[in-house]
Amino acid sequence: MFVFLPQDRNDFVCTKCKLVSMLEEKGRGLEKRVSTLRCIRENEDFLDRRQEMLLRPQCSEDSEQAQKGQKDCEEVWQHVTSRRRKRSVHAPAMEIQVSNRFHVLSTSTNAESGLDDPSEGREQKETPPIGRQKMHCPRDGGSTTTTPKRRRRVVVVGDSLLTGTESSICRPDWENREVCCLPRARIHDVTERLPRLIKPSDRYPFLLLHVGTNDTAKNDLERITADYVALGRRIKEFEAQVVFSSILPVQGKGQGRDRRIVEVNEWLRRWCRREGFGFFDHGMVFQEEGVLGRDGLHLTKKGKSIFASRLANLVRRALN
Repeated sequence: MFVFLPQDRNDFVCTKCKLVSMLEEKGRGLEKRVSTLRCIRENEDFLDRRQEMLLRPQCSEDSEQAQKGQKDCEEVWQHVTSRRRKRSVHAPAMEIQVSNRFHVLSTSTNAESGLDDPSEGREQKETPPIGRQKMHCPRDGGSTTTTPKRRRRVVVVGDSLLTGTESSICRPDWENREVCCLPRARIHDVTERLPRLIKPSDRYPFLLLHVGTNDTAKNDLERITADYVALGRRIKEFEAQVVFSSILPVQGKGQGRDRRIVEVNEWLRRWCRREGFGFFDHGMVFQEEGVLGRDGLHLTKKGKSIFASRLANLVRRALN
């Protein structure tokens, strides 16, 4: 049997009383905040008044100095009355800024000539501005004469397959283009000939090499790659843009030589990419009929025309 005992009345609190007590606490908190804000406002007003008091003497000192300077200037200038017999003008002690009435003319002349020197503007004032042609003047420190842009030099070197390509490659600029054809040349022959082809005065020339066909006749892949590496070291002595042309296929020379040409071209592609050289792959163009001659090595008239046009287009794209 359960017996319920009544709770003590001291523990019982009314809900409304609780709300009243909470409101009273919030009111006391608001009063504290208001008092705090009031103190802050009073401190700010005090600081503002203090700052105004400090600024007033400084402003008065500045105004006194300005008045004093104005008086000094007035004392420096002297009024001179005109006399009939003798005129004397006293120069003021302070500096006088002299202005030119004709500065508009000199400014227009300088603007057209691109120079800032007023003396040069006076010398060119003799030429009327109307109808004057536009002149392209160099930057400060340069000469007034315009020098033509120097064209890059192009050197194409390789074996006898380059015979007949001179006209297509050099026709656009006979003065700065050269085709060096070395009959029966091998890779080491080109390596020895390069110092005589590239001049020290050449500025970043374009070098196109087509060599390796004669090396694939007797040498193995290891010897051929070693010769290419030696040629690459010699080329890096010159600051030039370098492109290697792939070895053209041959006919009737056996499967061993055909396989060796394919292997050398594949290695040459990877090596040029690693060394920073360009590689021009002819692909399957020269495996068509009527391109190779009877000996299976040299090109026919049609083949030379195709080969020359491809090399000429490569040079044109490289220079542009």
